[in-house]
Amino acid sequence: MSEPINNNQTHTPAPEPAPAPAAAQQLAERTFTQAELDAIVGRRVTKAMKGMPDDAELTAFRAWKESQQTEKERWDTLQKERDESKTALAEALARVEQFEREKILLGKGVKPDDVDYYAFKIGKLVNETTDFEKAAETYLKEHPLAGTVQVEFAAPLGGGQPAKNVNETMNDLIRGYRK
Repeated sequence: MSEPINNNQTHTPAPEPAPAPAAAQQLAERTFTQAELDAIVGRRVTKAMKGMPDDAELTAFRAWKESQQTEKERWDTLQKERDESKTALAEALARVEQFEREKILLGKGVKPDDVDYYAFKIGKLVNETTDFEKAAETYLKEHPLAGTVQVEFAAPLGGGQPAKNVNETMNDLIRGYRK
């Protein structure tokens, strides 16, 4: 027949095996006091900083390294600074000379728009014996400024007719004018 069902029965699971001794130690957590933590951290920091120099040692090392710079390196540094100074001085002197030349030409009546052209042309005539001002006087006599009239006070030769230059003579021959 049938057996009665017992609802009040509880099922108990099988017991687990006992943990191993090493696992038991891992399960138990250890707590540390602040003093113990400070001691542990202090030992580790001391161990890590064992080969590291302090600030005074670093400063001394940098000073030593700078003093060990070779004489050639110091000489090269000085030469570089000297060359930079020479270049800057040459540029400044060139600008001053250009301004002086412009002042001379403006004083002689050259238009401000034409100063650069005349300064260039006259600059080619400057040498050891002729300075810019003398070269400017010579050039401006030979090449009068635009807009000025050059008056010649010499009397024409040959019966009141002005003498013709080679260019005018050639033009006359081409056009068929005969004398």
